[in-house]
Amino acid sequence: MTPVHASPAQEGSRLGLVAAGLILLSMFATQVHSAAGFWGFCSISVLTAVLAAWASTADHGVDTQRALWIILGSAALMRVPFLFADPYLSSDLYRYIWDGRVQGHGINPFRFVPAASELAALRDATIYPNINRADYAPTIYPPAGQMLFFLTTRVSESVLAMKLSMVAFEALGLACLLDILRRLDLPPQRIAAAAWHPLALWEIAGNAHIDAAMTGCMLLGVWVFVTKRSIPGAVVVAIATLIKPIAIVALPVFWKPWDLRMPAAVLAAGALLYLPYLSVGAKVFGFATGYVAEEGYKAGGGFWYPDLLQAVTGPIPGLGRVYLVAAVLGFGALALRFAFRTDRSDRATIEALALLVTVFLVLLTPHYPWYYLAAVPFLAFYPHSATLWVITVGGLQMHDVIPNDVVPDYGHRQFIFHSTTLFAILWDWHSRAIRSLMLTSGADAR
Repeated sequence: MTPVHASPAQEGSRLGLVAAGLILLSMFATQVHSAAGFWGFCSISVLTAVLAAWASTADHGVDTQRALWIILGSAALMRVPFLFADPYLSSDLYRYIWDGRVQGHGINPFRFVPAASELAALRDATIYPNINRADYAPTIYPPAGQMLFFLTTRVSESVLAMKLSMVAFEALGLACLLDILRRLDLPPQRIAAAAWHPLALWEIAGNAHIDAAMTGCMLLGVWVFVTKRSIPGAVVVAIATLIKPIAIVALPVFWKPWDLRMPAAVLAAGALLYLPYLSVGAKVFGFATGYVAEEGYKAGGGFWYPDLLQAVTGPIPGLGRVYLVAAVLGFGALALRFAFRTDRSDRATIEALALLVTVFLVLLTPHYPWYYLAAVPFLAFYPHSATLWVITVGGLQMHDVIPNDVVPDYGHRQFIFHSTTLFAILWDWHSRAIRSLMLTSGADAR
């Protein structure tokens, strides 16, 4: 029997219907979360991810331009309800607005905690009451992030303005991502994996996390790099690092071995960005050390894989510190390997960067889902990666914001998430090994 294929018009209609469904779902996302609780939130997140995966991998049978209009146009509309909703899962953006306001009054944001009496005149009923850690934590955000807060709040000291600022950086990243896909001769409709991703909807349009700016700048740096301007690309990534430090893991792939110009340019850019804030001395590093201690990392805790092991074996003294040392050494070895790689092609660069970001996040086991935003763009290059899908979608289940909701214990959720991550890593490793074996067998047969 001859298989029946959908016509281009039918395929285009299917993509359009899926896009329309996602727009409708986004309109009621917070209501679904509030009504159906934790399980409803997880369900709509997984459903959105499944449709994003389908849109990025299916053969739609329509021309590329039309597919992109559907994907990107619907992505923009999907963000509108989140933009106009109150921050739903996190209050971090209120600190962004506060830091911008403080700078607008000529005060170094690293000098005082928000509750300091010196800042009493800046308090209001909208922003200040929602700042977390207001009475003990100075700002944690580095200089490039502070400059972004200042510029955004000069337009408007509002939640909407900060959300729009982060969405603009997300759009910048998507534009860079599209051009990189084109340069690598990859299907541009793969952009759907990032543009329709539920983590981006909730944590960028919904909560305006600064990770959006960091990721957008990191992708801009990658785009500059693949246009054969390695040192300017590294400088852009250095700026991304001083928005949020996770971006620093990208720098090894930019380095040409033994060329000191790139490290010098990166250090110079960092020094220039720190310069306006140095009046506070060592306080310019803000709450960084306090945050590390608060999350348990300083004492060798805060990492979930040692905890998973001890859930089976019982307490093992010093295991957290052993894990930390092993993770640092292992990641360092991987970074050096990619820094000294012989294949300097664009494809090898993207693969190295994707692996560094993924391995870093898997080893760090962040306690907050928005950290995984740095991994979302790489789904456009590797839409079949189980690991990338699991860490970026599964991380959303860490949220618990509805009073009296029936939610599994946080430890149990972490156990399920990180166990699933390990399974996904093994799955991807096995799939890659099988593909390599098939390619080798094919070459031997020829």
